[in-house]
Amino acid sequence: MKLIVYLSVLYLAFFAGHNIKLSAQQTSGNTPFKSGENLKYIMSYGWINGGEASMKIKKSSFEGKQVYYVTAVGKTTGLAHSIYHVYDFYETWFDINTGLPFKSLMDLTEGKYKNYNIVHYNQAAKTLVSKKSGEKSVNHHVFDIVSAFYQLRKSLRNLSIGQEFTIHTYFHDKPWDLIVRYKGNETIKTSLGKIECMKFRPVVEKGTFKDEEALDIWISNDKNRVPIRVSMKFFVGSFKTELTEFSGLKYPIHFEK
Repeated sequence: MKLIVYLSVLYLAFFAGHNIKLSAQQTSGNTPFKSGENLKYIMSYGWINGGEASMKIKKSSFEGKQVYYVTAVGKTTGLAHSIYHVYDFYETWFDINTGLPFKSLMDLTEGKYKNYNIVHYNQAAKTLVSKKSGEKSVNHHVFDIVSAFYQLRKSLRNLSIGQEFTIHTYFHDKPWDLIVRYKGNETIKTSLGKIECMKFRPVVEKGTFKDEEALDIWISNDKNRVPIRVSMKFFVGSFKTELTEFSGLKYPIHFEK
């Protein structure tokens, strides 16, 4: 199995649903991030660290429009890198007000496997142009996988246990939706200390994970709404991705030692 499943799941796991449809119109209120925010994660298998991921956001401009520009990187490290050699790079430019992307870039290297694509979005016309497959019509406003990550952080409020979410994404050159359920709040212990989180459980595909409830996500229950941990159970064992470094957060974050 390609190790990118473990690394990129941090970005994929938060986006989708049934009861609530996440859209550009549902973003009123305080934005939980700001230009200059940096997040870094370590991926581990038991006590062995096998990879890391990072996300950086800053204000920029795109074709005369004010945007947020985000870079996201996932890569193997140490022994895992010598075996799998994964380096995945994502870029996105999305509207500061609506959160909708204007352009996204994906450049994946996983051993001999390579996948490169650029997508331009015309949200008003509900069309997009993929470098790989050309122009396509879509039924909804769509987010690339990275802008969806930030869009969801803006929308987590007034949740009820069992509530589900929908967000329409365009990933790996096709539309993709995923179901995520809110499971309640939980205080977890991390390398940075203890922190209260909102817990979510996406519905995942059989055959990739151990079962349909093999993936859990914890997002800080504060104004930042930062993903703290992702836990994944595969047939070959359990993997964990956890926040280890951060800077430039909009609000103070508190970890209890």
